[in-house]
Formats: sequence, C-alpha cells, structure tokens
Amino acid sequence: MTTTLSALSIYPVKSCAGLRLTEATAEPRGLTGDRRWALVGPRGRLLTQRDLPRMQVIEPVWDGTLRGLRAPGLPDLDLPPEPQGGRVPATLWGGAIGGLVVSPAAPAWLEAVLGMPCDLIALPGDADRWQEGKPYRAPLGYADGNPYHLVTTASVDTLGGAARSPLDFRPNVVIEGTLPFEEDGWRRVQIGAATFQVVESCARCGVVNVDPHGTMTAEPLRTLSRRRRQGRHVLFGQHLILEGGGADLRIGDAVTVLESSPEPNPCYA
Repeated sequence: MTTTLSALSIYPVKSCAGLRLTEATAEPRGLTGDRRWALVGPRGRLLTQRDLPRMQVIEPVWDGTLRGLRAPGLPDLDLPPEPQGGRVPATLWGGAIGGLVVSPAAPAWLEAVLGMPCDLIALPGDADRWQEGKPYRAPLGYADGNPYHLVTTASVDTLGGAARSPLDFRPNVVIEGTLPFEEDGWRRVQIGAATFQVVESCARCGVVNVDPHGTMTAEPLRTLSRRRRQGRHVLFGQHLILEGGGADLRIGDAVTVLESSPEPNPCYA
C-alpha cells in the first residue's frame, strides 16, 4: 500500500474558509500563511465558528498572501499588502496574543457579513506564542493549540455519510493509503522532505459540524461521539509539530512512518 499526501490546506484567517493548495512550505509555526490572520471582537477575544458559524462563508482572496476577503452578496474586501493600523490586544483561550489592524475598511465589511462588530488583525512578526501545559514545544500563530493537523482518508471513510469530505475536519494535511485509524499510533512521520513529530490526538468540537453555508448541523460530531469518545473527549485526527527547519510539501509526496506505537497518542486538551 502506497501512502501519499493527497491534500494540503491552509486557513489564512482563523476559523474562516480554507484554501486548498498543491504545494506549501512547512515552517515551525505551521504551513506558510496558515492562521496568520484572525477576527477579533469588541472585547478583544478572537472569534471562531464556535461563536459564529457564519464565519465559514468568508473566503480568502490569496496570491501567496492575503489580498482580500470574499463573501456571498457583497463586493470583495480588498486588503493592503501590509497592516495599516497599530497593535491591538487580543486573547485566545484566555492567553494574551496581540495583532496588527489590517485595514480601516475591514470592520464595516465584516459587520455586514456577520452582523456583529469585529475587526481583522494580522499576526505580528515578533509574536511569541507557544503551547502551554504540554510536554513539547513549538511556536504558534492563531491556531488553537498546535501548528499542524492531519487526517487520513481511510479514517474519514469509516464515517460514511456523516462526513462530507476530509476537509470537514479542517486539516492541513490529508494522507491516503493507510488503514483506518492507523495514524492514532504514529509518533514520527516524514512527508516529502519534512519530518514531523506526531504529538497529540485531536479533541473535536462543534466546528466540524458547520457546513459550507455557515450553518451548524449535527454531523459528523454525533457519529464521532458514538465511535471515538475517550473519557470527556471525542478524538479524530492527529496534531503534529515540525522537526528542524522549513521544507516544501507537494501533493503526491510519499509519506513514511518513522516511528509508531500500538498505544494511541494522548490528548492534552
């Protein structure tokens, strides 16, 4: 069985629509461009689809960096090449992480889409954010808790119609050519020229139930809750951190499992 990289995705604006790529650069903080922007509410808390499922309809306009935002029924929001405002406070999971105001035009456009005041911020170049409460370390952007997320097509296929596609789970990398849930025991994996530590099973939340139209549904979390519950968590997919420096990934890259265990990876959520 040949194991290969079948899909690559980034989510430039945290919790908004993703972008499928044919190649991407792996960096310690995640794939280049992944979750380097975010929406911040009036009290400085970063917004997610847990609060606003409609964030899913906001799509990135991308040419190697974020050039704009797109949503149904509105003209595109054009964005400047560099943030136009100063640093503002923002919090994620109670931790302070600031951001740079991107454009004075963003708040009005975002409120027209989402129906609430918010603004678009960019990750500062000097951002210093790391995982907390976990026995490993990697720098983070605006991702919740780990820089990379992996799922396999074989595991998604076990869910049948409960999952529309592997991208329901908002992964960065999708792997094909494995047995179902084989990835639960992976400890180190090489994808193309990049080597990753597989550090944690992914605890799922209701975001996986948001459909492409920004509506909260019941699946696939309902099915996962029956099949993949361990204690208080529902686990599906694996989190990774990059070993060493950057490397390019391309669709079709070979995937080699360097270390594995019969025991599943822990979850530190």
